[in-house]
Amino acid sequence: MSILKVRIMARKKLFASSPDIEVYWTFESNLTKLAYFLGTTERWYEKQVRVLGDRLRKARKELDQVEREMDGLGEKSRLAKTDERRLERLMDRADDLTDVHIFAPLERKLFRQFPELVRVLGLVHLVAFFESYLVDIVREILLTCPDALKSGRQFTAEAIMKLGEQKQIISYLAEKEVEDLLYRSFPDVVNYFEKKFNVNLNASGVSVENIVEILATRNIHVHNRGIVNQRYLELVGGSTLKVGAYKPMTREYLRGSIGSISTLVEFINTEVQRKYFAK
Repeated sequence: MSILKVRIMARKKLFASSPDIEVYWTFESNLTKLAYFLGTTERWYEKQVRVLGDRLRKARKELDQVEREMDGLGEKSRLAKTDERRLERLMDRADDLTDVHIFAPLERKLFRQFPELVRVLGLVHLVAFFESYLVDIVREILLTCPDALKSGRQFTAEAIMKLGEQKQIISYLAEKEVEDLLYRSFPDVVNYFEKKFNVNLNASGVSVENIVEILATRNIHVHNRGIVNQRYLELVGGSTLKVGAYKPMTREYLRGSIGSISTLVEFINTEVQRKYFAK
């Protein structure tokens, strides 16, 4: 089943049962667009591979025929001018077909790398959507329920005086909270949701280790060409990969990553709706 079909089925189920929080549907909309892009691109790639294969087979067949015709003309002791021109055209055609014979397999080899590159881009966007959702939902909670902003944080009198109205103060404090969240590790984010909102992300059915591994995989593909480094191994306990190994981006891995992050976001959406947006 394609990634797009998985997302469509999930959305049909969610529309029937999930509460409506705008930032959640923004995440869902972005993810559906990504799934559509991945599915469309994959079908285009498969079509191009078939086209190259057909082109190569036809070129080989035609080249054999051209070579036989050239051999037949070459066996004549004296060639008429029309035959000479025909031989020249056959030789030119043979050169063109030889180029196809040489370069089409190279093109197919390059195309084999194309789907994985697209999947890497898919993972990068998936994580970006996820991180944006976390920031947006935290901001939404804090702005809607200012009591959640209570903390031991201290600010200068100058900063408070510049803000003036209560609404501006709340917005300022919420943005400060969100800025801090951006630089936290995912286990710290889990602790933050537990302490701040009494939402236990471990109850989602998606393990913290699973999300950490997805984020670490995104990082090595963005910053280290997909090559495993020591930082990756420190984050991903029990990995069978070694430093210097390439972490492939398979269709199954990307599909599993989409499923894990979608499940976690759906869980957060339901819990937050129940606790903060029920009215």
